[in-house]
Amino acid sequence: MKYLFFALLLIGAMNRAHASETMEIGVQTHRWHRGLAPHTVERMIREAGATSWRDDVYWSAVERKKGIYDVPADLDAVIRAADDAPAQGLCPLIIVDYGNPLYETGGLVTTPEARKGFAAYARWLAGRLKGKACYYEIWNEWNIGAGSTAQPRSVGSVGDYAALVRAAAAAIRAADPRAKVIAGGATDNDTAWFEAFGRSGVLDVIDGVSIHPYNYGRPLFAHTPEAAIGWVQDIQARLSRQRGRPVTMYVTEIGWPAHDAGYAPELVADYLERFMRLARRDPHIGGVWWYDLVNDGDSASDPEHRFGLFDRQYRPLPALRALRACCSRPQPPPVQRDERQVR
Repeated sequence: MKYLFFALLLIGAMNRAHASETMEIGVQTHRWHRGLAPHTVERMIREAGATSWRDDVYWSAVERKKGIYDVPADLDAVIRAADDAPAQGLCPLIIVDYGNPLYETGGLVTTPEARKGFAAYARWLAGRLKGKACYYEIWNEWNIGAGSTAQPRSVGSVGDYAALVRAAAAAIRAADPRAKVIAGGATDNDTAWFEAFGRSGVLDVIDGVSIHPYNYGRPLFAHTPEAAIGWVQDIQARLSRQRGRPVTMYVTEIGWPAHDAGYAPELVADYLERFMRLARRDPHIGGVWWYDLVNDGDSASDPEHRFGLFDRQYRPLPALRALRACCSRPQPPPVQRDERQVR
């Protein structure tokens, strides 16, 4: 019987048209600012063996006049890639972000007018990509003020974010009921933020919680894959207790930088393999998106430029081989965790 069980899992993963019962494995693509030809990105995703990719479609870029939505040239690659995704067996994750100065200055969304405008944009986007995008993530790293244009950067309240999630989730579901809506996207080991997010009651209007468990540069064992997964599991347990039933977690960004003062490329590959192995054994983790596909810059000293599976010349790095190996392995049976062990 156990062999029949694994066979059914494999068949379901190969033939799915939308989200799968198995864990999604994806990559961040950053198509909008890299200028890569679509076939180049798709080739690299296929090389990685990923089932999904993650990218932004910015509100301020597609609505430059109130009520008029148009995809500019630099975002067209994201839209076209989503259009082609079903034929390629891929499930895109689209980030619905950030603010729009037509509605509110400062880069965030905190007023009723701006929330209404953001929800309208989210509905338009989900309608444009209906049946093509599998996931919509509402905002990215609200807890550290991502998207803020203020100097210094301002951080919006959890309450404002929860109100935005409620409005956007309803709009996305109205346009594409089959898509999964996720939200949270917090980083910096911000447990207090997630607890406040859970208390807002918004967990009942989304399909899962996104999280970015970066821990690079921390001392001793605090920077390991085991520590990163431990934080994800801690948040999952806390939110599940608040909600009264299990919450599915989506790790929409994770990585370790291979810059000069960072991690050796082979160690990054080892960390990737360990993180994925642990994530795939957890029944409450619905997907992991590695950050990111290609190095974001040419500086060997800047950690932000050294997260890629490929270098700037699109040559594969050791982490690529590790991800490909992870993707090619059958899913292990989930390990049930005792939620009572989480304090």
